[in-house]
Amino acid sequence: MSHVHASPNCLPEISIDDFKTQLQNVREEFFPELAHEKIEVVTFRSDAYFLQAQPEAKSLVGKKVKRKYNIRLNLKLLECPPDKDSLEAILVHELEHVKDYTGWSAKKILSHGVKYMKSLQFKADYEHATDRKVLEKRLNIGLAGYRVWVYEKLDPKDYEKKRFIYLTPEEILGH
Repeated sequence: MSHVHASPNCLPEISIDDFKTQLQNVREEFFPELAHEKIEVVTFRSDAYFLQAQPEAKSLVGKKVKRKYNIRLNLKLLECPPDKDSLEAILVHELEHVKDYTGWSAKKILSHGVKYMKSLQFKADYEHATDRKVLEKRLNIGLAGYRVWVYEKLDPKDYEKKRFIYLTPEEILGH
């Protein structure tokens, strides 16, 4: 891994194995119903996105039990990770998406994906609802911490977009 300059919200690097362990711990603690789902970590690099949950497209054909889901991990998150509570909260957010996908038909997933890509308001409504599910699990501090962490890594355009799409730290903490 490359070394990045530490910032106030940048902890020492973590390994992909550390990340996978935390994902598994979150899955076991908060989502026992996902125990038998195939969820893999796939890495990428981006300046705007750090984690994404997606069904594997080719697995949507055929039986639901054969589906696979990917947690897409920006390698920059490993190089400059948020604190453990913030990472836990955002992993709960991503696994809430996986939980949604497991309950949906392939047609609904595809329809959702099209609307999600076409409409910023649809995306914001869905992400706000997902954030509220995280808050129901009492992970407010962690989710707010994650948003503070991610905001400092974004350019002004992406920062404003994220503040629209997701609950802000102020909204999360009720200020």
